[in-house]
Amino acid sequence: MRRWHSYTCWVFSLTIALASASTNREAKAEAQWFLSTGAWVPVLPDYKAVAKTSATPVNDFFVDDQTGVGAQLTLGGFYRFGETRTMFESDLQIAGAGSIGSSQTFSDAVPGENYWFPSLDGLGTIAAGSFNPMAVNVDSDVFHLHKYVGLRDHFSLDWIGLGDITIGCGFSWMSFDQDFQTDARIEAGPRGQYIEDLDTNYLGGEFRGTLRQSIFGQICYFDARYGIYEMDADYFGTSRIYLGTGALFSESQVSAGLKQTTTTVDLAVRTDVCVAGWWVRPSIGFKYFDDMAQIVHPQRPSNSPTTLATDSAYIFNGSFEFVF
Repeated sequence: MRRWHSYTCWVFSLTIALASASTNREAKAEAQWFLSTGAWVPVLPDYKAVAKTSATPVNDFFVDDQTGVGAQLTLGGFYRFGETRTMFESDLQIAGAGSIGSSQTFSDAVPGENYWFPSLDGLGTIAAGSFNPMAVNVDSDVFHLHKYVGLRDHFSLDWIGLGDITIGCGFSWMSFDQDFQTDARIEAGPRGQYIEDLDTNYLGGEFRGTLRQSIFGQICYFDARYGIYEMDADYFGTSRIYLGTGALFSESQVSAGLKQTTTTVDLAVRTDVCVAGWWVRPSIGFKYFDDMAQIVHPQRPSNSPTTLATDSAYIFNGSFEFVF
């Protein structure tokens, strides 16, 4: 906790320092807004289920990589204060991807091998033995929000041939809402089901910098961001096991939470293109999360209930930015 407070103070102090930057008598108060829309490709921590008892050690056998393609929309802008180099910056990003998931059928004729689909509390299961295939299907989606407010200062680097640069920092909040529905069935026999919700929130500070440089006569923007966050994840899941007749045999509910400090890194490249009198900026970007919450299911009956762990995650995006 002390480490988190020191990070927050550092971000706040730098923000105040930027606000008191030296003046530029030639600058005028002005505002610039942009709207960005395009594709969003999250690569989130793997979703795992089904254990194979013959494996040593017993491990998760069904793995879904939770990689999907969705859409994103970002609205933001800058307000430059008169006679200063300082700009106020704010933006809001909304993104999502649906129908992320996969299916697989497990079948093994080796005597003594079993595929387990435990309940979320680890106290019950359905199991497929030799010659009894188990079909598993997972359907999931993710919804993402990112809000940011901060200050930037503008500097000229013409004296070293690097164009202009803006640097600053501010406060950032991100959320990822993931929903899962997983079904497992043994031929026409017993069936197991998970319905799960995982909410991961990030609250902290972000350092931002943009270099504006002309390359072969084409204006390009190189963006870099570094975030320090307190990650707070909440999980709630319900599992049900049905008999071959379709009757509900057992039901369990599990909740879990996880908190820790983590970091993110963003890199992006944009360029200016004039289309029918409108300035449009094609952009490609990449974001890295050092930690994101991951669901850890029981591996066999009487095992510990479902918990949370962390793994790295990535987001790729390509968009068109319209400047107003």
